[in-house]
Amino acid sequence: MKPERAGLALRLIALLLLCLLLSLLIWMRTLPQAEEQPLESPAAVLTAAPVPTPVSSEKPAPAPTPETPTPTPAALIGAPLVYTEESYRLVSDLVYTYAARQQEGEAEIREGLTHLKELDPRLGAIWEQILGLWNGVNTELTVSTVIPEGLPEDESLCIVVLGFQLHADGSMAEELLGRCRTALALAERYPLSRIAVTGGGTAYQNHAATEAGVMAQWLCEQGVEPGRILVEDHSLTTADNAVFTCELLRREAPGVRTLAIVSSDYHLPLGVLLFEEKAILLGAEEGKQPFHVAACAAWDTEGRFRPDTPMEQKAYLWSVADPHY
Repeated sequence: MKPERAGLALRLIALLLLCLLLSLLIWMRTLPQAEEQPLESPAAVLTAAPVPTPVSSEKPAPAPTPETPTPTPAALIGAPLVYTEESYRLVSDLVYTYAARQQEGEAEIREGLTHLKELDPRLGAIWEQILGLWNGVNTELTVSTVIPEGLPEDESLCIVVLGFQLHADGSMAEELLGRCRTALALAERYPLSRIAVTGGGTAYQNHAATEAGVMAQWLCEQGVEPGRILVEDHSLTTADNAVFTCELLRREAPGVRTLAIVSSDYHLPLGVLLFEEKAILLGAEEGKQPFHVAACAAWDTEGRFRPDTPMEQKAYLWSVADPHY
């Protein structure tokens, strides 16, 4: 073959290869692209809420009641909720807005709830219920030293006594003793009720002593039957009290439907908030909320302490519900 014809043949081959390469690139660009998946954070087991009470300055959310909420659809019973990066940010903003500004941030809260419901309807309903509960506790909850009437007269009632820092040697401080006396009066009024005492080891010179342990011992010394008492002795915060005690009740006293919280007067709003919140979250596992906080009884501190502010309550609220806490 002559050199001129050989060079022409090579150029034709190169041109053909270039055309094939361009055709391949055009074909690849027409392939469908995979959809991006949302970034998931650790799952949080939450309940499907009933029709919730909105946070509103015109009509504050009511305090907790023993009414049974709407059951969860069967397909969602036991199904954990997964926070995406966006839904977690929305919930964080909602909690901070209420804690910092309460009613002044009402419009911002409503807008945030709307966005959350659009993104995840179940998660939005749950947090609307929790925010309504939070608002009701801080605006309508009545704290009284009078023993409440009208509670169940059987074992479906559980009196929950919140602990208090022990003395270094493991003995009870006067405030814890006052809570125990209040619980005893309530237990005598409702003699068939269960009693849950909650609090861990806070005596730095006596590691064997726990708040729950010394409370249980004192109640037994006053004539309460040991079989009525449930002991939760691992918690170190009020959030722990709520989480550990509610889980203990589901294991050892599944018939309990109503809680009566006993604590100091200034501490009751936080206790009611966290126990009712935990009950809401447990509802996801069972299709409906297992129990409610229906009443509380306070030991009178005679105004020596002020209740926690919403900003101070926020950290405990997150301890119960936040999957990243």
